[in-house]
Amino acid sequence: MKKHFNLIVIALLALGISCKEQAETKPPLQENTATSEKYEEHCYLYAQNKDTIALMLTQSKNLVIGEMFYNFYEKDGSFGSFEGIVKGDTIFGDYDFESEGTTSKRELIFLKKGNTLLQGYGDVEVDENNTTVFKKNARITFDEKFPLTVVDCDQLNF
Repeated sequence: MKKHFNLIVIALLALGISCKEQAETKPPLQENTATSEKYEEHCYLYAQNKDTIALMLTQSKNLVIGEMFYNFYEKDGSFGSFEGIVKGDTIFGDYDFESEGTTSKRELIFLKKGNTLLQGYGDVEVDENNTTVFKKNARITFDEKFPLTVVDCDQLNF
């Protein structure tokens, strides 16, 4: 009986050491990057001559998502979501929007210039996904006619 008892104790000790070694060799838990990432909110507004363009962006590293609307006096407006990337002083993204009950998607480019965003314009085409995109190698010009200026996000009514 004593022999069996010693064998059981040795087996339990070996098992305990084995489990302890496995626990010690496990890699440490990685921090959940979703909760530790820094998010910045940026809001822009153009409001002159009864025309309004508003853009609210949330940025994490070089990715941006947000909401946008265009409301031009005596013209059809649009409202939708914006998703894109930031490369240097330029924001490249897609605007998924609704206008006159129709849903559409359009590629947009903005240039950061001081406290303003300038929208880029160039030759466009509709791709196989029915998205209006800039043509390959299109010359993009940034128009200062409708500069979106940085505003406090509380000023926007999204």
